[in-house]
Amino acid sequence: MKIKSFFIIALLLISLRATANEIQFTKGSYSEVLAKAKAENKVLMVDFYTDWCKWCVELEKKVYTNAEVADFANKNQINWKIDAEKGEGIELAKKFKVSGYPTIVFVDANGDEIDRIVGYLPVKDFFPVMKDYVNGKNTLKSLQTTLATNPNDVEANFRLGKKLYSEGNNSEAKKYLENVIKNDPENKSGWTDDADLYLAQINGKKEDIDAFIKKYPDSELTKQALIYLAESTMENNDYATGDKYFDELITKYGKNDEEVSFSYGQFLLSRIYGITKNENISKSDNMKGIELANTCLEYVRGSINEASCYYYLSILNFNLGNKSVANEYIDKAINIFDRKTFREFKEKINK
Repeated sequence: MKIKSFFIIALLLISLRATANEIQFTKGSYSEVLAKAKAENKVLMVDFYTDWCKWCVELEKKVYTNAEVADFANKNQINWKIDAEKGEGIELAKKFKVSGYPTIVFVDANGDEIDRIVGYLPVKDFFPVMKDYVNGKNTLKSLQTTLATNPNDVEANFRLGKKLYSEGNNSEAKKYLENVIKNDPENKSGWTDDADLYLAQINGKKEDIDAFIKKYPDSELTKQALIYLAESTMENNDYATGDKYFDELITKYGKNDEEVSFSYGQFLLSRIYGITKNENISKSDNMKGIELANTCLEYVRGSINEASCYYYLSILNFNLGNKSVANEYIDKAINIFDRKTFREFKEKINK
């Protein structure tokens, strides 16, 4: 009996340890979790998601299970998830003007928004932003307050400009980013090169990005600049030029660099998607798509994009009449992300 009890206790400890290493989301309605946040004097983090959002799944698997993120979130805030397309999530998403997913809204105990994170961010980016918002730092309001007192604060100008840029408010973002360059032309604070790059991205001209790389050859942002140039080739399907940029990135930073591999994986998926959507797809097109998908797997392995890659491999093999192989790949896709689109394609294979 003692041996049996020992194993039960050990299993419970393992289970508790596993649970502790992920964010704990409170159950209940919005009013109930808001009341809990008020009673405990904590910030409420609201995760707006949908059941079709693949980056919501990635956030849950990669970020919410990070030990540091989970430990901080569980100790310092109330965490709550809501499907934006079901139940009270529909009206709540309208209230907070949520239009993309995932959107993570941080609110105070009175239900007033502190700030938000829109889209997927990896741990290295998500964690510091979450900590700042909980501590009232680098929020829209706090930055505006700082600049009201000191309009020439270089860091505050940059952070507000970057925030507005990420929200798509380019005209307002430019004003603050230009203030950075005006007040620190020699980059003594270390924010001027950042501002230069964001302004170049807002202008959207290749020559401006090239000028940035020449002006700041040793900047840590050179990688971001090259990635921007590589990804911009997808707009006009100039994949040959995109390949050249990614060759340079992989040579310079290595294929295991997180940002490079993520971007290149997206780039390859875009190419494969274009092939699968071709109504007059040929056998050679299918074979090229399979070749690209197998390369893509090297860069997306372990991410939610792996499911997309298997989905395309399933389509391409189905086009070639390889139903058994198509079934294997679609099952792999569903195993990673049980999506309606994937299930419907499995039904098509097996008709």
